Amino acid sequence: MTEINIKEAIPDKNSFFNVKRFKIGNLNQDFLIKTMDIPNTSKKLWQSNQGMKENRLIFEKTKTIKSFEDLKGLLNESNDKKINNFFDKKTWLNHSFTLFHATLKFNPYNHVKKLSEIEGFWHYYYTFSKDALLIPNIVKDKTPYEEDKPQKKEEIVSFSEYMRFVDELYQLFQQMNNKPIFVPISLKFSITEIKQLIEHYLSKEYFYYWIDFESRPADPSNSAIYAKIRQINILLRNSKQFDKCVMFVTNLRREIISNIKDENSPASDILGTLCGANIIGVNRDPAKYFPEMRDKPIKAIQHKARLFDPESYYYKMLKNNNPNKAVNITENSTRVGNEFDKQKEAFLEDLNIQTYLKKKEMINQYNNGKILKSIQLKEEVNKKLF
Repeated sequence: MTEINIKEAIPDKNSFFNVKRFKIGNLNQDFLIKTMDIPNTSKKLWQSNQGMKENRLIFEKTKTIKSFEDLKGLLNESNDKKINNFFDKKTWLNHSFTLFHATLKFNPYNHVKKLSEIEGFWHYYYTFSKDALLIPNIVKDKTPYEEDKPQKKEEIVSFSEYMRFVDELYQLFQQMNNKPIFVPISLKFSITEIKQLIEHYLSKEYFYYWIDFESRPADPSNSAIYAKIRQINILLRNSKQFDKCVMFVTNLRREIISNIKDENSPASDILGTLCGANIIGVNRDPAKYFPEMRDKPIKAIQHKARLFDPESYYYKMLKNNNPNKAVNITENSTRVGNEFDKQKEAFLEDLNIQTYLKKKEMINQYNNGKILKSIQLKEEVNKKLF
């Protein structure tokens, strides 16, 4: 495995925000930590987008694989074009930093005894994720829907199988690998299981992590989710291996709450750094995002085309919003990425991110300003961590 050379790690003593300086792949040290969504961009778009340089950008493809049959079908496929389409291969990205990762909605061990039995798929997976490897996440359970009414949850993978899957695949990739390997963290497990998972990863010296938000928002004022985020970050900082760790979060819901009738929606993706992340991935909204808007497609399109406002941290419906999905997503990724740069600059100036965040309207207004209160580390936690 290729190690990521972290030259400097600067944590915020009042939150889990941190700045880490490192080089990865062909990126320069000041790369944009917000990734670009491969299916929703193009060569023309990123070249024309504020003069972005290729060696500053990470291009990301996230894929949900719904069944083992989809995976098996790929192993029997001989048509190169269909294989490339499965991984959303773009020839114009051949010299760019790209990564592919998957979320599985099935348990592989229901179909094979060992992952090496489907080794061909992992060779594809390794090849198409060119510059870093993210071991797939497995959805813990699924909730069947019938006429939009949730039914009883059905477990897909147990906690022990999840850890077995990660370890087995890590060893397989390590044998063929010259790329950094990121291991998954599912927020669907209990906080006790997440603690065991992180402790297991640290004991194995797995130092690169990716959190799959599975279309949920990065909202520090959401107690249930953020308690797990706190648990992860405290374990990492207490481990004395914090300076070696890199955190990547992805598949975040774009907005915390999205109401088609409101002009402004509070942004979720911009809060990724408050979860301790060093790289923030693409947005993925829930599949059933506008069930009540079937009769109002124009309004729904305008709603989806909101633009991120870095001054307020709201997504806003403006007169010049572009309804073209690819244009809108690329523009928002750039806006959010540039704001992450400003967060970093402001933090390095006085080593306190909260002073900067207090200037943002949404931070003060949403949920009665509980975001800043939620990320605050108590004095006794500070003493323990530092």
